[in-house]
Amino acid sequence: MVPGPDVVIACPRCGALHRRWSLASGNTFGAVLWSDGWFEAPMCPLPPWIARCVGCRVFFWVKRAVELGEMDHYTSQCDETLTTLTLESTGTRRVEVMRQLRARLGLGLQAVRHLVDHLPARVGEYVRPSDARDVVAALGQLGAHVSSTCVVTQPYVQTNPQEWSEAPQVEYVTEALFLEAIREGLATTPDEERELRQWAWWVGNKDYRRGAPWVPLSQRAPEVRENAAALMALCSTHDAEQRLMHAELLRESERFEEARALLDLPPPLATSPGLDVLRDAVRRGESRLLPLPRPEAV
Repeated sequence: MVPGPDVVIACPRCGALHRRWSLASGNTFGAVLWSDGWFEAPMCPLPPWIARCVGCRVFFWVKRAVELGEMDHYTSQCDETLTTLTLESTGTRRVEVMRQLRARLGLGLQAVRHLVDHLPARVGEYVRPSDARDVVAALGQLGAHVSSTCVVTQPYVQTNPQEWSEAPQVEYVTEALFLEAIREGLATTPDEERELRQWAWWVGNKDYRRGAPWVPLSQRAPEVRENAAALMALCSTHDAEQRLMHAELLRESERFEEARALLDLPPPLATSPGLDVLRDAVRRGESRLLPLPRPEAV
């Protein structure tokens, strides 16, 4: 993952300036696809989807905001080395290696387990060689084999208008704020409402991807249950993706018979490893959020 320049955007309502980060390049190494449809890619994260304006306090869609330009940069004359580390094997002390990876990458237990089950896997890119050496040494002491690749680049130095430099970064929105945005009327069509409610669901499941004890949707706060019910009502049985979303919401709500019936409706859903995992979980009466078979890294 290589960061790109910040993009300066304006609030559609009052014109207040904000900045959103961008990526120059990313990849899906170490990525996990979850049963709720969330694709977690540490090396290619999604930017904030909506934001509350710091000026007028009204929510807006980040991807639809007017882009005023990118933060200007000029290239330094000094070369910079970017070191990419790849975990080739864990050795015999697998559990300790996983613990070290969780601490350094900030991933949950399921994500790290998925990563070490699919080696080789990229585990980081470092600007400072000393940081890369520390990771190699720490994992090497545990018996893991880590390879490294170095690429020489030229770093950027910013030269920007003062008002651009002072513009606040757009921050990620919580589950509660997504639901507040819906109440304030940010969504103007059923598709937009479904999108916001799906994001609220995804954000609400975030802690469970990090290993927090699972709480079914049916046992969460009233506003969370209401969001799940509203999202199910917005799903069409004629759309395969929405049908799977609806079935997963039912499963996470411990409504297994309804989930099974929905999955069995004609026309048959296309066979996939993810669908097989979902059907098996429904059959076993398992409501917990699940990682699905890993997609191909690109």
